[in-house]
This record gives sequence, structure tokens and C-alpha cells, in this order.
Amino acid sequence: MDGDAAIGWIRELVMDCAEPWELARFWAGLLGGTPVQWYPGWVTIEPPPHGQRLSFQHSSAPPGAAAARVHFDVLVRDLAAAHDRVVSAGATFVSEHVSPRPGPAGEQVPWRVYQDPAGHPFCLVVR
Repeated sequence: MDGDAAIGWIRELVMDCAEPWELARFWAGLLGGTPVQWYPGWVTIEPPPHGQRLSFQHSSAPPGAAAARVHFDVLVRDLAAAHDRVVSAGATFVSEHVSPRPGPAGEQVPWRVYQDPAGHPFCLVVR
């Protein structure tokens, strides 16, 4: 096997959750697209927002420690407005941080951590 050749590509990101429709509607409300059920227990946002498909698979297991190893960084123009929108949509604010990398003019660049309604972490970032 050639070590330099890709073995494939990421087709979509899949999030396990108890309520696929509910979580798909939450993310579609933030990223665009329309939730579509491909089959019972599997809902996908169509068309893929910005080329990456996001799907939701039914699972009765709560998000555990493994869920915290992967998260979304959502690029936003206005952190305060995006905060209001995600919280009103059902996200839970967790914490705010400052990037160790300064902005273009040397300014501090804040970012915030949230959990979606099923407990998956995601961040709102400004760049």
C-alpha cells in the first residue's frame, strides 16, 4: 500500500443522538439546508452546507467521553449575534476563551464553546 496515496475521503460527519430529527433541525437552523430522512433513524441535512454532509443517527447511548474528542468549529462574523442565535435555538453555553493566535491587527480573538441539545460540543469562532 502506497503511504502517500489517500485511501478515501470524508463523505459526511455523523452524530449519534437520541432524537435525529430534533438535532438535524437544530443544526439546519444554524448552518442551512433541509433535514431529510434517508431511512428510519437516519436524518441528513440536504443540500450539504458548504459541501460537507452532516447526518444524524439514532442511538440510545448518551454522548460519552468519546463525543468530546470531536467537535465542530463554526466560523461566524459576529460572535455576540451568533451566541444569541445558538442559545435561542437550544444550545447550552459552556465557556469563552481567547485564541493564542492574535487577529490580523494583533487584537485578541475570542471563541466560545457550546453543547447542542444532545450534548455534542461545538465552538463559535471568529476569523
